[in-house]
Amino acid sequence: MRTPVTIFLLVLMLFIQTPAGQLLKLPFLIEHFMKHQQQEGVSLVAFLQEHYTSNHKDADFPEDEQLPFKNITFYTIGYAVVPGVFKTTPIPGLPAVKKCLLPETYVPQENLARIFHPPRA
Repeated sequence: MRTPVTIFLLVLMLFIQTPAGQLLKLPFLIEHFMKHQQQEGVSLVAFLQEHYTSNHKDADFPEDEQLPFKNITFYTIGYAVVPGVFKTTPIPGLPAVKKCLLPETYVPQENLARIFHPPRA
């Protein structure tokens, strides 16, 4: 289920935000060419040259402006990823009882702290 929805959204975004959406107007281009070919007998190359390289203004100018790649507008959408906010309560600290194993006036014996010990009897 997720794959078709993902593909649909990607194709939709492609056609909306890029000029690829102009490809949807190709049937109108073919129809407009057929109309000019019946009226004037113009070839495809001459039709494209007339409508896309010059300022072609004739009786059907509003239709000419609807041709693909004639007017391209880009729509940009800004994306922002906002992480969820987690409210946490601080864990109260455990009550600590100060235990002192040695009295504060304890002074270690100096000869135990030295490397060289007195001879043992």
